[in-house]
Amino acid sequence: MATEKFGSLDDFIEQLVSSSPREPNSTQLEIDHEDYENCFQVLVEVFTKSMKYLFSDSNGRVNLDELTEDDYQLISKYFNSFGYKVYIDKIVDGDTTSYGTTENKPINEHELKAQCLKINTQNGMFVIYFDILLPN
Repeated sequence: MATEKFGSLDDFIEQLVSSSPREPNSTQLEIDHEDYENCFQVLVEVFTKSMKYLFSDSNGRVNLDELTEDDYQLISKYFNSFGYKVYIDKIVDGDTTSYGTTENKPINEHELKAQCLKINTQNGMFVIYFDILLPN
């Protein structure tokens, strides 16, 4: 399986979402996995810009409440293509809907998935976190 390298992060994101998702671990994004905070920030930027590219309205805003499970599966496939999992939990009135794989194992505070992005919406809150996709 060949990997492909890109210049800037913006170039990477544009190339990533300008075509259908590729096979898992087929695209390379160089991130220092040991620096979880920096890795998380890079993944948040990829997530945010990818979502805007794929799902924004004419004002450049993404309404997470209006997206479907298929939309969340699509963003998950894009993340898988460069070796990461994205977890998206939607919390409305105390009920949680998880898009993608639900993480039931205890999370070590020194793991990437211990970092999370919380986004409040009109209907509730979304919690987004990431993990490294292990090769098959």
